[in-house]
Amino acid sequence: MQLLKIAIIGISLSIQGCGAQNDFPENQKIPGPIEIGIEWQVIELDEPLMINRKAFLQGLHLVVDPGDYTSNSSYDDELSDDPDHFFDLRNQSGELVVPEVVMVAGNGTEVRLGSRSNISLYEGGLTVGMKIVPDKIHEPSPPFPEGIEGFESFRIRSNVPFTADYIWWLVERHPDMLH
Repeated sequence: MQLLKIAIIGISLSIQGCGAQNDFPENQKIPGPIEIGIEWQVIELDEPLMINRKAFLQGLHLVVDPGDYTSNSSYDDELSDDPDHFFDLRNQSGELVVPEVVMVAGNGTEVRLGSRSNISLYEGGLTVGMKIVPDKIHEPSPPFPEGIEGFESFRIRSNVPFTADYIWWLVERHPDMLH
């Protein structure tokens, strides 16, 4: 399990350095702060969050203050070794913060997302990247379903209330970035 942790941290760090700071037209910031509670709340979007089908990685990032939250993977205990919660957050009290997101397309199709990455942003902030969770936890996130070009809204909640400084729909990796 420790080797898996090292590999995942390495991938997260490579994402931080290479892909988090880009300017793809699909990227969109939803200003905050946004209080995320234990009850589902709907976030209606002024502009749809568009899918980039060429992207290797694209997701909804909940950006938090790294002074208030850390990645669960930063800990060295039984909870941090749980692959289902590796990329979730911990608050200052050490409580596990597990966000849940359901994206809603214009045609009504719903896509459930789970925590699949953490990025430390150059301009400050820590993200929990919400993406489609694969059937086998160690596989990469599958692409968004065909027939969906973007999302009109999403629902969000968490087992422990927390504050997102903002939410960022982000293309993390695009094939053009590898040249």
